[in-house]
Amino acid sequence: MTPKMLLLPILLPAVLAVVLLLLPRTLRFLRDVLAITGAAVLLYYGFVFFSLKNLRFNVPWLGMGIDFDLRLYHFSSFILLALAGFLILIVIYTTVKMKDAPRGREFMAYIFLTAAFANGAVLANNFVPLVFFWEGLLVTLYGMITIGGRPTSGRTAVKALLISGFCDFSMILGIGLLWTVARTATMSEISVEPTGLAAVAFVLMMIGAAGKAGAMPFHTWIPDAAIDAPVTFMAFLPAAFEKLLGIYLLARISLDFFKIRTGSGLSLLLMIVGAVTIVLAVLMALVQKDLKRLLSYHAVSQVGYMILGIGTAIPVGIAGGLFHMINHAMYKSGLFLSAGSVEHRTGTTELKKLGGLRRDMPLTAFGFTVCALAISGVWPLNGFVSKEMVFHGALETGYTVFAIAAWVG
Repeated sequence: MTPKMLLLPILLPAVLAVVLLLLPRTLRFLRDVLAITGAAVLLYYGFVFFSLKNLRFNVPWLGMGIDFDLRLYHFSSFILLALAGFLILIVIYTTVKMKDAPRGREFMAYIFLTAAFANGAVLANNFVPLVFFWEGLLVTLYGMITIGGRPTSGRTAVKALLISGFCDFSMILGIGLLWTVARTATMSEISVEPTGLAAVAFVLMMIGAAGKAGAMPFHTWIPDAAIDAPVTFMAFLPAAFEKLLGIYLLARISLDFFKIRTGSGLSLLLMIVGAVTIVLAVLMALVQKDLKRLLSYHAVSQVGYMILGIGTAIPVGIAGGLFHMINHAMYKSGLFLSAGSVEHRTGTTELKKLGGLRRDMPLTAFGFTVCALAISGVWPLNGFVSKEMVFHGALETGYTVFAIAAWVG
């Protein structure tokens, strides 16, 4: 396979987004076939790239060390495959859930445009292309929330744009500082000690990554979007794609760009953010009266386990945090999609109005139960394994309080 094939995960969904947007509404069946076929092709190439694990496409671009540089290696190939897997599931769900939505065609186009930007951000090996793809996600974030069609959807979209924009601005500042310290914009060539100016760069870039993942205190738009945006959006971006991208970048920052050591100040900072996010968000989830808002707060809480695991700077904790990243995307997407099915059947997600649906919706009830048990960390489901690894990592740091916070959560 030639290095130019790395352009396919970016160009194919981008072209599909334009085609799907231009197709007349009367050709909905053709639109759905194209969408599912395109997502299936991306999944196929996701497996192909995962089997390669080492490929690089680099062409001169703007000079001054700014190249259009794409790199596939073991971590990025794994995230690429995960993104493709969730994409096809969301596309299939969307063809049914939003078949009669007035802006369903636009929503499907946003899904593929998001996939193009996300794949580009994962493959980027130069900070300038990374920022381009990363910022492109703000456009689709805003657009998909407005499709919710509620009176407050526009306000929630602006809120999401401002909060995410602040986090992205912090990341850009951090990138500028790191570029100054490392004297290169090529990501694979950077590994510095997080001291002085580099420590400030770490904190700023951490804000960008944690904000994208939905960690506290940058989470406040997510519960609002749970009400004002389509439920498919919640399963797609806050539950899956943004968690994968945010934690992917946080792992790159903590493991590749900077040399974070166990017990260091920056390691403790990450663990504090993780522990606080775990406990406070799950307490907020306990008092919610709407199923989608409950799930959104719980999604925020689960980010804490990922950040805590990475912050331990211990192999078992890091592996647990990354494992929990993929686990969470799996079962939280399942929970949101189940909530969407309940809403589709009953017309509401208010908890006090729901109950006794198992007989009418046995498959949804089964899927929701499995996902709920997994996210609760019940053995032998995947959530148990990843959380247990995070617990062990937190204990090995010697700071028992973080393990207690994870258990309380």
